[in-house]
Amino acid sequence: MQEKTIDDRLFSDAKSRRDEWNRLKPFFDEVMTGDDENIIIVSHGDLLSVFNTMFLGLSVETINASEIFGLAGGVSFMFENNDGKRFIKRISDMSYIN
Repeated sequence: MQEKTIDDRLFSDAKSRRDEWNRLKPFFDEVMTGDDENIIIVSHGDLLSVFNTMFLGLSVETINASEIFGLAGGVSFMFENNDGKRFIKRISDMSYIN
């Protein structure tokens, strides 16, 4: 079965994308309000796509229509400037493998 909406589950014990969002949100809020200058986050691609959506300030429902998928092993460079504007300079870059 393929997920069609953020509330679908691939099997009965699985988490939906909305479940992932709700589980990730407290961590995301802590990361974004922390004083750390550089943070490295390692995760699987599905959860990274949820993180990417949060980072851009989009709603969870956005994932029903589009997503920025995170590749396993991919490196992304994201930052927030002093005015609170968020930037993604690199997304799921795999060039280091070559």
